[in-house]
Amino acid sequence: MRMWPVVIVLALIIIGIAFYFYKFLRRILVTFDINVNQKKVKIGLTIATICIGLLCIDISGIAALTILHIMMLGFICQFLNFIIKKVFKVKYENGLRLWKKIYGSGIIPVFIAIVLIIYGYFNLRNVIETDYTIYTGKNIRSEGYRVVLIADVHYGVSLNDEEFTAKCKEISEADADIVLLCGDIIDDSTTKAGVEHVFKTLGSIENKLGIYYVYGNHDRPFYSLKYPFTEQDMVKVMEENGITILKDDIFEVTDDLTLVGREDKSRNRNGKGRLTIDTLLRNVNADSFILTMDHQPNEYAENGRAGTDLLVSGHTHGGQIWPVNLIDKLFKINDAVYGRTQIDEDTEAIVTSGFAGWSYPIKTAAPAEYVIIDIKNYEEKDK
Repeated sequence: MRMWPVVIVLALIIIGIAFYFYKFLRRILVTFDINVNQKKVKIGLTIATICIGLLCIDISGIAALTILHIMMLGFICQFLNFIIKKVFKVKYENGLRLWKKIYGSGIIPVFIAIVLIIYGYFNLRNVIETDYTIYTGKNIRSEGYRVVLIADVHYGVSLNDEEFTAKCKEISEADADIVLLCGDIIDDSTTKAGVEHVFKTLGSIENKLGIYYVYGNHDRPFYSLKYPFTEQDMVKVMEENGITILKDDIFEVTDDLTLVGREDKSRNRNGKGRLTIDTLLRNVNADSFILTMDHQPNEYAENGRAGTDLLVSGHTHGGQIWPVNLIDKLFKINDAVYGRTQIDEDTEAIVTSGFAGWSYPIKTAAPAEYVIIDIKNYEEKDK
């Protein structure tokens, strides 16, 4: 019974897509002087649009993504054509043949969509290093700290075992003090062998002061009831590979660096399920540099008031697919989508776009990345 609303909504979406492409393809045929009133042309158009609709059943597939991009860009082109028509009026009706031909042919949305999909496919598989430097007035050690931030690996979505191992060896060369695994390291489709491999490989990253992990919303059975592993399996493999799990926990890395690892927001049902940041920091030494890990970039103001110096998160994938990043910003779904944010005078936040992305095989809104954060004294800023 619960699946019927989903099925009905999906069916309506597919019908809407098919209807749009019936009109889209019809406009192309008219542009090239093909008689769209012929019976065989109508039949061909109907078959083509049904096929397009059926390709969208697998909404995360390359075909569906390409079709949806063409549709979105097609709407933009329609709006542009409307503006041109209003501006040029009579001249539009009697001229502008080249523009009419280009617009009518549908080549603009098709070409841009294909370029975006190709770019997004390779962008997802090209994990780069992104660097930030954070300055603090707190009395931390003179050499500061180097932090590696990794989130949203969603293991199995993009890089294979060999590629992932090679990338972790590259990260080992960063000479990190600590490594932060900020959630969604695995995915709904990750196998038990994949769980073992990803945490063994992450656990091998060279560091001086430890590897620390907080849960994301995909790391435990949540979206699927058929996970091939249990949370206990995951905890065991992390512990075997020297990874410290923080779940509403405080960890004093050194006398002047304190880690706060929060339970994921997805477990915070009805206001219960995780402690508030105020509660967590109540007895923490305020003179220590407080680095808070929270998978989802929320509660920025609360972190500022509570005393967090640096808040690191993932979850958003930088929007992953344009224009989702713009929609996230517009409707403020999260406190930030990607990059660095100055919360207040004493608190900053960094959101990584993540090692990979969720479900979809492309990433067009942000890079695939791991992050290097250097935390330094203000005195170093003037040198």
